Amino acid sequence: MCGRYTQTAAFDELALRFGITVEDTGLEDLPPRYNVAPSQSVPIVVAHNGGRQLVMAKWGFHPVWMKTSTPAPLNARAETVATSRMFQVAVRRHRCLVPADGFYEWKRVPGQRRKQPYYLRLKCGGLFAFAGLYTLADAQAGAPATCTIVTTTPNDLVASIHNRMPVILDPDEEDRWTDARVTDPAAVLSCLRPLPAGRMEGYPVPTLVSSPGNEGPRLVQPVS
Repeated sequence: MCGRYTQTAAFDELALRFGITVEDTGLEDLPPRYNVAPSQSVPIVVAHNGGRQLVMAKWGFHPVWMKTSTPAPLNARAETVATSRMFQVAVRRHRCLVPADGFYEWKRVPGQRRKQPYYLRLKCGGLFAFAGLYTLADAQAGAPATCTIVTTTPNDLVASIHNRMPVILDPDEEDRWTDARVTDPAAVLSCLRPLPAGRMEGYPVPTLVSSPGNEGPRLVQPVS
């Protein structure tokens, strides 16, 4: 699964990287975040009137028909996303980009009770997009927009740490994933594959990241 990630870019950088054409007041002062955690509000990129818009969504997918007592899924499995009752409407009509510049996974260490967190990112650094799905906000019901991150089988790098990884979209496929005119899941499912290991790097980081209350660049500093 993907349960923590970083998104440290400012609004202007996000707008340039993802082609934001519809600006929404109030999002210009996004703070850098080194420990994005479930149930928090996160920026996502959605199609809007032929362009792209950055909106905030609560991390944890919650369609209007789902009971409030049911846990909101943080992740959607690529292998079943098109047939799952939870996600089959969203994969047709509500696909999004979830901007990030890295994510964390935890590895079991023989002889230790506590798992070791690893930070994974692009070798070249910089922003990328997780494949995401979202629900629309319902102002009448007071419900915010919500989102989930699609996961897939791991590449060789991530497989040494965890048995799943988030789908990092190839930049050439971000347009297809967010194209509102594409409503046939078969036309986008090929985007949901592991990014090649050769384009990524990972290293162990402090266990401080295991607590969602901790923040700051110290969380991504390598440890021996």
